Amino acid sequence: MNDKPVGFFIASDTPYGKTYGNWTVEWWRWILGIPRRINPVVDPSGKYTTMNQQNRDVLFLAGKLAEKGKNLPERSCKVSGQKSILVPVINCEANPLENPELESYKDIEQRAKSDEDTIVSYHCYLDGKAVPVHRVRSDPLIFEVRLVEDNLFSVKGGLTHASADGYWAFLKPLSRGEHTISYQGSCEMGRLHSGAIYKVYIE
Repeated sequence: MNDKPVGFFIASDTPYGKTYGNWTVEWWRWILGIPRRINPVVDPSGKYTTMNQQNRDVLFLAGKLAEKGKNLPERSCKVSGQKSILVPVINCEANPLENPELESYKDIEQRAKSDEDTIVSYHCYLDGKAVPVHRVRSDPLIFEVRLVEDNLFSVKGGLTHASADGYWAFLKPLSRGEHTISYQGSCEMGRLHSGAIYKVYIE
């Protein structure tokens, strides 16, 4: 019996020939490579959703920087009906450019895992119905990533090594028309919140 939810990838799947964890690495390379001024994470409307997105099979969405406020950005975008959608319900990464005290690969891995261990809630909905959410660590656990100079975290840019952990949802291509994808999570034992609401128009 196949218990995989129809319309969603699960953590053990290999969408388009990559592991789920491979895709999360690609997401981090994407988001950390976009200058803050045009970064989808700080975009209030969705106009930067497709910035630097060149993969023909998968579209990446973005949340917001974790903060005390629970309000979620409301964005809209158009999506090809041929694309799956990777949703970062709530996630984190660690690297020495942001945290110089991380002196070894083990330190980097542990920081990403320990930060994600503080998550107390994670939810994702498609058109008001709950979507399966999976905790997925980066694959590989240590990966190279380049931070642009004008990056989200206001640290010196450059090539570094990182590790990531997070809660994700991975939607298979949606039917034509309008859909609402909403997601949120809380970390640091409920002190900080992330997430977003997207109106997506499937062409």
